[in-house]
Amino acid sequence: MSDILRLLIRMISITLGFFAGCLAAGLAYAFLARLVVPDDFGRFSELELTVTLVVGVFGVASLFARAVLLPAFAVIAVFEFWRRRDWLSYALAGAVIALMATAFPMATAISGATGAAIDPARMIAIHMACGIIGASIYWLFTGRSAGRWLPSERRKSAAVVPNPES
Repeated sequence: MSDILRLLIRMISITLGFFAGCLAAGLAYAFLARLVVPDDFGRFSELELTVTLVVGVFGVASLFARAVLLPAFAVIAVFEFWRRRDWLSYALAGAVIALMATAFPMATAISGATGAAIDPARMIAIHMACGIIGASIYWLFTGRSAGRWLPSERRKSAAVVPNPES
């Protein structure tokens, strides 16, 4: 398989892993921020609750994806070239990116379930937890094989073998 094809497949894999991580973070946010509470499962019809949950998760996931797209892809590029494959690096990077994305636009957040204002420290903790969850899902799908598309050192040295006749 050519190096260009490997790179193309890796980019598609990175994109799909990023979106899976954003969906997982959106689902975690829906429950951690109490957008959906266990009492809702008995109060609303199944269809209404399902539509609300799906629209809410996709909406929050798209907001997360928009907020962290550039820093996340910068970290992913660094991890790819350094061949970082450990879960802890991805989890910590997800927490730091979520902290940066939360700390800058620190507007008042409203809980969808109760209408009460969320404490800023709690909001930061929720966003960091969602960042860790999203980064963990990304690692599960894509991060475990970071840098495998790069040519290995053995292949590089084998390609540059000096000619014994010269």
